[in-house]
Amino acid sequence: MRDLRRAHRALEILVALAMAVVTLPILAATLLISAAVYRAWPIFVHQRVGRDGVLFPFPKVRTLPPATSAYADKHAIGGEQIPAVMRAIRRIHLDELLQLWLVVSGRMALVGPRPEMAVLHRRLAPIAAAERTSVRPGVTGLWQVSVHCDGLICDRIEYDRLYVQHHNPLLDGWILWRTAQKMLLGRRVHLFDVPRWAIPPVPCRGVPLASSSFIDLTATEASTEQPAAKEPALSVG
Repeated sequence: MRDLRRAHRALEILVALAMAVVTLPILAATLLISAAVYRAWPIFVHQRVGRDGVLFPFPKVRTLPPATSAYADKHAIGGEQIPAVMRAIRRIHLDELLQLWLVVSGRMALVGPRPEMAVLHRRLAPIAAAERTSVRPGVTGLWQVSVHCDGLICDRIEYDRLYVQHHNPLLDGWILWRTAQKMLLGRRVHLFDVPRWAIPPVPCRGVPLASSSFIDLTATEASTEQPAAKEPALSVG
């Protein structure tokens, strides 16, 4: 099992490095657009909560006005006046390309819970906070491709709980596929869309788990689900 995890991590680093190199021209163009639009340094860095609760520097391409706080959450920036070109960059997540280098450096994984700001991380119940930080945070993840990704992570923690409790290469591959669909076609997923073949019968060992099962989590989402079209269209943080 340990050898399999090492092989998976090595493959993840190679894939992230290849993606980071291939997308360098796109990243450069995105940085130039940001600098031209806002007349400011196009990269900003703030602290996010990583594995084991350790804070780490988290770089992003600037897509919001320079006066916006780096720690404003999605509700706080919902009323910001954002130029159309920057909205497009945010919609297809080009502002996240710098995070591929964090995968190479070991701070992040390609797939995992989104690294959260400390102020929002503190809103989580202790068991949920422990679960989310038991693995590396991801550039993409189950919550990131969900119909609820326009809200706050702390409001729909069941996505990260399911991922942490059952993460494996098959689930990672499915999430990467759904990430491409979201970026190119705008398609998002519900928790109950996760295929059973991507979920191992036994939760991953070495992870502090709550008592909820895959069926419990998906049933909870289905019972509280509202049509995605009725959700407020908030900016991605």
